[in-house]
Amino acid sequence: MLYIHLSGHLALGDLEAGDAAAAFQLFMETFSPDVHSGPPRGTVNDAVSFLRRWELAGHPRDAEAWRMMQDFANSAFPRAGVAFSDMHIALTQVVAGNDAALEARARQVDELAPSGRYPSGPCVPAVSHAFAAFERRDFSAAIDALEPIAGELERIGGSRAQLDLVEFTLLKAYLSAARLDDARPIANVRRPGPSGIPVAGLAAVR
Repeated sequence: MLYIHLSGHLALGDLEAGDAAAAFQLFMETFSPDVHSGPPRGTVNDAVSFLRRWELAGHPRDAEAWRMMQDFANSAFPRAGVAFSDMHIALTQVVAGNDAALEARARQVDELAPSGRYPSGPCVPAVSHAFAAFERRDFSAAIDALEPIAGELERIGGSRAQLDLVEFTLLKAYLSAARLDDARPIANVRRPGPSGIPVAGLAAVR
């Protein structure tokens, strides 16, 4: 299980280092949806995180991998329950254009929250709305959904590297909306660690 998950982190490191070929080879050989041998939750989280960050870095969409991920996620996790995985599952539904499934999971989150069974609160619904807006290229709506919860992403769970999925989506939305002044703080103030940010168009704010 750890070998597969750490391979996912290594692939993200390859993306940051600019070695797209190595990143995609590692994905195909160790944690793509058709070869991942770890637990179902890891299958969803590792593959979806990589596929979206692959696109944010400017690489073409792997439509077949996304189709497999949506089929797997809907089968393995038919109902909402864990915020970190729900965020990734919502992204598969957004890419697939499955609005009905996306709305159903949002309703399930709303049902869990009042009883204290969903401590991430509004974060996952906000991120899901942002992913949907980003997919239809409504970058202003994506920004409006993400800005209020940008400082609370730790409530979703997962590692900092995984939550960069959301921060990089916001960064790319700023770039696509030509809001360069808003993009600069994300680009210039980074946590200690790798300095590369694999988001296409970042040169505009450097």
